[in-house]
Amino acid sequence: MTTATILKAINALPVEERMMIIEQVARAIRLEKPSSDNPSPSGDTWYDDPRNIAIVNEGIKSAKKEKCVSIEESPTLSAIFAKYSQ
Repeated sequence: MTTATILKAINALPVEERMMIIEQVARAIRLEKPSSDNPSPSGDTWYDDPRNIAIVNEGIKSAKKEKCVSIEESPTLSAIFAKYSQ
């Protein structure tokens, strides 16, 4: 069945049924934010673990206190990335 055939068949349905199909498709391709507190648009389960969220929050706190360096500021990291990005 072609995409055009599927779209014609959906278009022939009553509006309520079309809306249900569109809602199901949107959920299937994750256009809709998951209903949990998970901040990942794709619903990545890594964020469901509170220990991982604590790591992220600690990194944010460190960055705000300027305890982090960017790759450009770190000669060691710059050298590593330069070596492996060629």
